[in-house]
Amino acid sequence: MTPMKRSPTFLLIASLALCGVAACSRSSAPAATVGSGTGTGAGTGGTGGNGSGCADLRAGHKNAYFGDLHTHTSYSLDAYFFNAVNDPRAAHEFAKGQPGGLPGLGSDDPYTKQREVTIGRPLDFNAVTDHAEFLGGFINTCGRTAATQQVCDKEIGQGIRGDIVNIATGNTSFQQQMLQSLIADAPTSISAWATTKQINEDEYQPCVFTTLNAYEYSSNEQGQMFHRNVIFRGDALHTPLNVFSAVRPDTAINPQNGNDDWDLFDNLHLTCQSIPGCDVLTIPHNANLSDGRMWLPMNPNTGVPLGRKIDSTDIYMPMTESDAQLRRSLDMAVEMTQHKGQSECAVGLEGPYLQGEETACNFEMNKSVCRGLPDDPPTCAQFCKGDPATDPNFCTHRTKGVNLVDICGSTAPDGGSRPLHHPDATSTENCTAPLDYYRNAMAEGMAIRQTLGINPYKANIIAATDTHNGISGNAGERHFVGHGGVLDDEPREQLGFWNCPSGGDPTDPANCPGRVFQDFARNLNPGGLAGVWAPQNTRGDIWDAIHRGETWGTSGPRIKVRTVGGWQLPNDICDQLAAGKNPVDTGEVPGAIMGGNLPLPASGAPKIAVWAQQDPENYPLQSIDIVKGYVDANGKPRVKVFQNVAHTTDTVARPSMQDCSVKVGHHPEQLCTTWTDPEFDAGHDAYYYARVRELPSCRWSAWMCNVDQKVDCSQLNPANGMFPKNSKFSGYEGCCAISGAPGSFVGKNTFYTIEERAWASPIWYEHPLK
Repeated sequence: MTPMKRSPTFLLIASLALCGVAACSRSSAPAATVGSGTGTGAGTGGTGGNGSGCADLRAGHKNAYFGDLHTHTSYSLDAYFFNAVNDPRAAHEFAKGQPGGLPGLGSDDPYTKQREVTIGRPLDFNAVTDHAEFLGGFINTCGRTAATQQVCDKEIGQGIRGDIVNIATGNTSFQQQMLQSLIADAPTSISAWATTKQINEDEYQPCVFTTLNAYEYSSNEQGQMFHRNVIFRGDALHTPLNVFSAVRPDTAINPQNGNDDWDLFDNLHLTCQSIPGCDVLTIPHNANLSDGRMWLPMNPNTGVPLGRKIDSTDIYMPMTESDAQLRRSLDMAVEMTQHKGQSECAVGLEGPYLQGEETACNFEMNKSVCRGLPDDPPTCAQFCKGDPATDPNFCTHRTKGVNLVDICGSTAPDGGSRPLHHPDATSTENCTAPLDYYRNAMAEGMAIRQTLGINPYKANIIAATDTHNGISGNAGERHFVGHGGVLDDEPREQLGFWNCPSGGDPTDPANCPGRVFQDFARNLNPGGLAGVWAPQNTRGDIWDAIHRGETWGTSGPRIKVRTVGGWQLPNDICDQLAAGKNPVDTGEVPGAIMGGNLPLPASGAPKIAVWAQQDPENYPLQSIDIVKGYVDANGKPRVKVFQNVAHTTDTVARPSMQDCSVKVGHHPEQLCTTWTDPEFDAGHDAYYYARVRELPSCRWSAWMCNVDQKVDCSQLNPANGMFPKNSKFSGYEGCCAISGAPGSFVGKNTFYTIEERAWASPIWYEHPLK
């Protein structure tokens, strides 16, 4: 009998699994002793060392701190093959202001540091959130020797990096699913998690720099992304021994098992019950890529959405009150924006929710339903007017099925969402739905509360980068280096390129079947930052601020924003907020802080005070908007935007197309107002959050195309829509809006601008239920 031959990939996977059973670890990894952190505040709080608190701790006063709650390093399964240069310690050091390493520009070697980048201004806090799925597995096995690393890269890394379409959509390739499943229970994650926690303790400097113990639960079902970051309050002694993975050993071949958010909720609830002082919260992200899965709609007949499924089946039961309470107790905040786009709202996805006008949802949309077709949603024409010099970035999305998609005609879990114009699709086709966006989902949750008695979707706001480079908080537009290591470090990768999906020569349209322009990373962005109001910078204080919702998210700049709500507010409310005080905190007036509920009973209409201050190293403020979600008289969830409740009185202009300069003029550094809801109904739930917008400025791609390279799109070759190889513009085709066909391609220069912004956590009103 002839022995069956095994492929190198099969043997490698087997060896990884066996290594996992043996708890192999990388020889150079630091030893970890759980609970023996060297930080002076190894517990939940921590002080400056004398028990009196930090120097900036003052009674009745809170400080603004900025940080990143979503960072991947070489301990993540995917990031290891993109940029293995930075481990969790390097990520924290970068956040503190030290240089971070990057692979060589244009290199396909993610393991060798050849460049450095710095953040400029250090962060106040940071969470390394490496994927739970095979946490540290590759760096602890493949990274042990140069020989094993070479084999791993050949058999696994090159395949993952080459799977462009799945990477661009954020999907998990089948190869990755198989790897995750085969080694799902390998104990290497215990070693990596212990090392991560030890590093967190080493790098924690109470009053100066806070680290949080955290990981990412990366559930992904047939293209529906519903990932969550898991953030613990305590040190190693007050956190679980291991992380919890979204995949099980049989998930790849039996997809009914695993990739279930209820598995995570149950695990965290039960595990933390057995560990004294184990406090945990979860932060969902990239709802914009969930195909309607993150926040499922309520059934109009029952008033509740689908909840958990019966194990090993595709049968989902209606959500129960107890499960709604469980979800509500963990999902404390939502990542409003990050590297893969914002999840507040999107042009064309207003659905039945938006009442009235809205002009600011054209910001960093990863997916667009504006396909340039006659049946596009009517709001598409409001923004996409056919002039690439003024149209926003999403108007020239070109990769169908990836960032140019259909509206979901129906939404369901288990990859069950279906595009409106292809309802009979037999497998998941990429689509997007109004409930992929925060403000609609929060209103939907208030409507569900009328039946369940609790809003299962109620959550507040932060933002983050989701960097896979280990460079926490690197969210600036200028000189953006990408967040995917060797995947997006070259202009053609960042901006897009002509691609032959079935093989061929992209320079020769006749020899390139199905030739398509692959936008790849052009629809991505530098990400955002989280802001918190806390009395001092310690682990307990930062976590508590996130848990109570006294938080905000920004698209990168360090804009400060604070809101307070009440039935009556003092006349000097703006002065108090500017000074870091809050009359609700001090007991001067009853009311609600950010993330809080207005006190009952209602007395007149709620007043919302908003104070905002520009980032001193960025641009002045343009306006404050109030976004209101509510349940109408018919029990339907609605959203209304009150734009420019405070605004500049100077003329707002776009930046210069030549050098991206912004006319500062007499635009304000601060804005503050007290706004009263003119349409309040005390018998129906409502939320109110503030959105602060800066003056228009250049997007990262405009800096690259229009300023640094000064691309001339008129020089495109009409034969193939590309610049000649010897041209200095070669690889910059993504700077152009390209039209025509082989032989008649024409390129026009784009100029993409943005309005950087901040979103404050809502103030909520919940009326008494009968």
